[in-house]
Amino acid sequence: MSKEFIAIITGGDSSEREIALQTAESVAQSLEQKNINYEILDVSSYRHFINLPLSGYTRVFLALHGGFGENGMAQAHLKGLGIPHNGPSPQSSAICMDKLLTKHVAKGLGIRVPDYLYFPDGKTAFFETAKERFGRRFIVKPNGEGCSIGVSLVQGGVEEFEKAVEVASSFGRGLLIEEFISGQELSVCYFYHGMLPTLAVGYTTDFFSFEAKYESDETQSWFINLDDNIRQKIERDGSTFAKALGLDYYRADVIVSNEHPYLIEVNTLPGLTSHSLFPKACRETGVNFDEMVLMLNNLKSICAVPDTAMREDLAATRPNEQHSE
Repeated sequence: MSKEFIAIITGGDSSEREIALQTAESVAQSLEQKNINYEILDVSSYRHFINLPLSGYTRVFLALHGGFGENGMAQAHLKGLGIPHNGPSPQSSAICMDKLLTKHVAKGLGIRVPDYLYFPDGKTAFFETAKERFGRRFIVKPNGEGCSIGVSLVQGGVEEFEKAVEVASSFGRGLLIEEFISGQELSVCYFYHGMLPTLAVGYTTDFFSFEAKYESDETQSWFINLDDNIRQKIERDGSTFAKALGLDYYRADVIVSNEHPYLIEVNTLPGLTSHSLFPKACRETGVNFDEMVLMLNNLKSICAVPDTAMREDLAATRPNEQHSE
């Protein structure tokens, strides 16, 4: 049995709570397979989280999605305690959870994003302003939610727009109205200084919604052979974004339209269930689910992994599963 004792922190109070619980269960099964001690800690709020007694654990595995688990608050608390954990720094977490900040960073790095308008609240968002900028078809989304939660495609009139704005603004932290990009949806994953194979995503809804991602049986994904020029753009954009923010891993939604990739959303703590897209991309490179969990568990955001590390060096950084008490 390994000397590691992992606290798998999950649950939370975001709209992605149920997905987080599924991730935690999958991670726990992998640690059990590798004879690594763990305990699942289901937290109901940030206050609950910061009051957890964590001194007895060697590290934390954040199985949280959205909310305080992904916006930098959890990461800042763990950094203050000096406890190693998976995922990025507090600053990078906060940037990637805030869609407006993500767009600013991406544009500064030369990465294409859909044209957009930001509004601090629903009262300042007007249909005529959006229609004049984007036409009669556009996206309305909350600024601080992940997994396409609260996102609406508006392609009708004022009533549809007002309903979409009401939904998006209910989450707080402002809302975005952005142009609708029609094209091939892709799942782009970065892991340990390298891009994983790209997945194309097909769905029956109007866009890659939360329902399409997690509830629909008709959503499909497959590995896609892209044109060399497009593939190189995606790989360059993905690596550039990761290095700029010091990300060890992430999953992003990207849409290719007219031979240009557009960054839509970044998930710094992607879902890790048996059906999630990030593990699927890992498997394509020969890294199975259990190995992936071990690798993620040993990636430290407190001390950055040297840029010179290569994927084949991972074996040396994994927890020693052969060690006995």
